[in-house]
Amino acid sequence: MGEKIIIRNYKKEDELEWLDLHASLMVDSYAWWTVIHQKPEYKNESIDLVGVINDKIIALLTIEINADIIDLIEDDYGFAWEYGVHRDYRAHGYGKKLIKRAHKIMKESYGINKSIWFSQDKKAQKYYESLGMKEIERHWQFSFLPTEKQKKEFEKDGLSSLEIRASSKVDDFKKIKDKYKLIEDDALKARICIGYEYIP
Repeated sequence: MGEKIIIRNYKKEDELEWLDLHASLMVDSYAWWTVIHQKPEYKNESIDLVGVINDKIIALLTIEINADIIDLIEDDYGFAWEYGVHRDYRAHGYGKKLIKRAHKIMKESYGINKSIWFSQDKKAQKYYESLGMKEIERHWQFSFLPTEKQKKEFEKDGLSSLEIRASSKVDDFKKIKDKYKLIEDDALKARICIGYEYIP
């Protein structure tokens, strides 16, 4: 049995500890491919929760209401931007408690009971499926080297590009792979990103 977790709203003074946890989560997951140095802010209202044990933030969850990032969903929803539990505190249900609390707030404050989750990390995908999340979309995410022609085109605008981050539909990926030189570095190599819908 795990220790008792306190779930509360994120506070500005949590930022450094939040960022430390976020960086630690990145070590264990391929969900993120770039380090962040300040906590993101979002255009719409958001639910921003942290899980605390013994005065230490061990879990985080940020859900934006009706984020502009996707157009798959016609009705209202919450979009999960950031989520994770520190490796030393996993397998005790803390993450599920954060998700449950976020949905309670969404329902009470916004009349919404649907959240959308995306990840290119296989462990995260298995976890979301174990929670009963339903797949709604999948696409490839990858990085590639620009062609000489593209470099020259970019240079006209004063741009120098060493690599390009991109995504594609699953059906288009083979022709992209045949046409462009994909980066195979561990952090940036091509991965399937799956989108899920969660209605508890």
